[in-house]
Amino acid sequence: MYSFMGGGLFCAIVGNILLVVSTATDYWMQYRLSGNYAHQGLWRYCMSNKCYMQTDSIGKGLLYNSENSAYWNATRAFMILSGMSCFAGIIAGIMSFAHFSSFERFNRSFAAGIMFFVSTFFVLLAMAIYTGVTINFLGRRFGDWRFSWSYILGWVAMLMTFFAGIFYICAYRMCECRRGTGPR
Repeated sequence: MYSFMGGGLFCAIVGNILLVVSTATDYWMQYRLSGNYAHQGLWRYCMSNKCYMQTDSIGKGLLYNSENSAYWNATRAFMILSGMSCFAGIIAGIMSFAHFSSFERFNRSFAAGIMFFVSTFFVLLAMAIYTGVTINFLGRRFGDWRFSWSYILGWVAMLMTFFAGIFYICAYRMCECRRGTGPR
């Protein structure tokens, strides 16, 4: 049981670090614009060695306008919610190592597993929204473009939080089977 929880905690910590790095960095997409290479993240875009906020006037009409501002906000919100629920799962996961419980019917391993699955769901939503809009809208605007490392870290974080959830649910099932109260 403790090896599942340890593996889950490791995956969750790595996943949460990847979520923070992915959300904060500016390399979700790289493209060529007017002969120069440019890159963008969820918060800023950079061209000619200068970075601008997504809402700056130079970006209006090019990257950030009323048509796609909702997708930026949705992607940001789901990434932040994913990081927060992963962090809550890490706290519950650390607490599940302690044997004392003031709640007899509350299992911290189960709660941690559920929080990691919630985190997985949120990051999946964020990545799906970003992928769909980038391919269908921004990808058509820029002929020479590609997804970059911040974007890839988001997908890897999704896998890590998913496996953290699997590990903690397995630990919960092992604990329930030892007590003899769980379904067999």
